[in-house]
Amino acid sequence: MMRQDDEVVLSGTILLGEELEPFEGHLCLRGGVVAEIGPEEVESDLLGIIAPALVNGHVHLGDSFFKDPPYLPLRDLVGPGGLKHRALASAPRREVVEGMRRSLLYMARSGTAAFADFREGGSDGVEMLLEAMEGTGLAGRIFGRPDPGSVRIHEKCWGVGISSTKDHPRSWVEEVAEAARREGKKVALHAGEADRDDIEDALSLEPDLLVHLTRAEPRDLRMVAEAGVPVVVCPRSNLVTGVGLPDVARMLEMGITVGLGTDNVMLNSPNLFSEMELASKALLHNDRQVFMMCTLNGARILGADDEAGAIRVGKECRIMVIDRRSENMAGSRDPLASLVRRAEPSDVLAVI
Repeated sequence: MMRQDDEVVLSGTILLGEELEPFEGHLCLRGGVVAEIGPEEVESDLLGIIAPALVNGHVHLGDSFFKDPPYLPLRDLVGPGGLKHRALASAPRREVVEGMRRSLLYMARSGTAAFADFREGGSDGVEMLLEAMEGTGLAGRIFGRPDPGSVRIHEKCWGVGISSTKDHPRSWVEEVAEAARREGKKVALHAGEADRDDIEDALSLEPDLLVHLTRAEPRDLRMVAEAGVPVVVCPRSNLVTGVGLPDVARMLEMGITVGLGTDNVMLNSPNLFSEMELASKALLHNDRQVFMMCTLNGARILGADDEAGAIRVGKECRIMVIDRRSENMAGSRDPLASLVRRAEPSDVLAVI
């Protein structure tokens, strides 16, 4: 096979297409686009498990400087006036930016290609994240919040991210959502995290995305499914805050598109391998579905299918290569199962 200057050749087990079917062979990238996939053994740049890079569907990067606080109830930790917001209010700007940048670099090195951040701090909070993102190569979807007393959303935001509708005056929430719609931006909300009494209220705003739904009952999930609203779940965060675990199996049975996120960096590292392991072992016992949640589903939810998502010929892809010969991965009999249940950031050879 003739090599071109902008060409990268990978070989091993390729998780192909929408079904993530394992395929033994090689893959050729030219200019970031999959130009060729074949079964032949060829000279390659890297050998391993070749998979779509990860998509972190929900993260709060702003509290990266304030890791591992005391165990407290959810509202005392992250609610209005809670520990997180007091820490953010008193932290020097450079400390917040540096914390976010370190988290972003960790994500980039550990297989993540795209993420969605719920951005506190109004316009300045967005500017801090944009500064932290420079040179990381990550595709970011910023869900911002207006400055106090305003409904204006920063022009660089992909959407608006609102905590529970119970945290704000209803009139303000409606104005912010309407302002976002006028500007062609998405509307995302936390709902059903500590209890279920804000789910119907959130749905009345016709959101593009809901986060958590930990306390959702079957009747709530039916409404979400009927509305066609995707959901991002964050099980490790839910365990830290003591609110329980979401019924992901029922969500999927009802046809809800489900993504996976790591939530607040102060509570958990932005490590989707840890999130996948918990989801597979505790929630689903379905490795393919779990991997879809933090790759293909996440890309669809964030409108990032052109930057991430399925591997197929003719498509621009973000690809991660996992070392199947590492001490951790050696002996694997099912590459997809091992990737979901035991792979770690240290097993990532490259993100391309």
